[in-house]
Amino acid sequence: MHTQRIKQFFLPFLFLFYIALAPISLLGMSKQIALQHKAIGVQTLQYEDSKRSRPVVVELWYPSDDNNAPLDIPTDKIWLHPKEKRGVKISEKEKSYPLVLMSHGHKGDRRERSWLSELLVEQGFIVASVEHFGSAWSEYNPLATIAFWDRALDISFVIDQLLENETFKNHLDPENIGFIGYSLGGMTGLALAGAQAKNPEEIALKYQHEVKDIPVDKIQQIDYSPANQNYKDPRIKAFLLLCPATFAFPSDTFRQIKVPVGLVASLDDEILPHKEHAERLLNNLPIQRTKILNHISHYAFLNQTTENGLKILQAISKTCPKKWNWGPIHQRTGKFVIRFFQENLKSRQVD
Repeated sequence: MHTQRIKQFFLPFLFLFYIALAPISLLGMSKQIALQHKAIGVQTLQYEDSKRSRPVVVELWYPSDDNNAPLDIPTDKIWLHPKEKRGVKISEKEKSYPLVLMSHGHKGDRRERSWLSELLVEQGFIVASVEHFGSAWSEYNPLATIAFWDRALDISFVIDQLLENETFKNHLDPENIGFIGYSLGGMTGLALAGAQAKNPEEIALKYQHEVKDIPVDKIQQIDYSPANQNYKDPRIKAFLLLCPATFAFPSDTFRQIKVPVGLVASLDDEILPHKEHAERLLNNLPIQRTKILNHISHYAFLNQTTENGLKILQAISKTCPKKWNWGPIHQRTGKFVIRFFQENLKSRQVD
């Protein structure tokens, strides 16, 4: 593992705050599984994994037909938000809906790609975006972030909880589960797909050398044995990775992955260089669908900002792009993502 690779990954994502995106029209979207729902419902579910003494918060978006409920529009000076209605009833138009889990990036949060959640719900998916304790901006703990294996356990735990949830369990198809991971969330997806880590303590020590916010003796006290375990979750049938991190895994472990994988990456990724991350997957994993973009920032898959919001981000982060108009990229990526899940998740049961 080269120090430069670790440095590139752990550049502080200072502007990953509580986020959501204004709606984007996907003109020309395939209508294979599309439904015209009147509303996008949203709920925040707060769980506690007692086995790990770990909170797990989930933002759940779902199709609804409640056209009368008021829109939930949070006050936010930075980010734009989707047209969502909090706490409304789930649509009864279908017996069950496919479920897509989402995992955020380093110092991100559960709403950092709500633009994509909105597009998926409009096409008839339920989306559960998981917030990883210690790795989110609101309660960032670099020591907890090192234990990257906890992220995979968070996702499997949430699947367990949702399939037992009295409100949603009868609306979810357990045979129709997908996953989307952005940045460090992509590495979470690779673990859930069957990749296994190697030399995690070496990675942690190089991380400490770069950020210098964790005492070396603390790093040496961490139990790294969980990192070497296999966290594959066979309930997840398809994985979509957005500019994924791959540094925890040796290249040969990617050949163990047998489930469908889709990849969206940028040749000009300034945080996770293409050759050191996405290209390793392209060379070692039979990826089913690939979209490689040029001249696109690593941050292009985050939400849109307000006009003043962009100025705020640029003032606090030297890595913040000068321009933040990701609408066209969101539209192209949304079509790609939905087509990938249409191809790899079974047809849904319709009345």
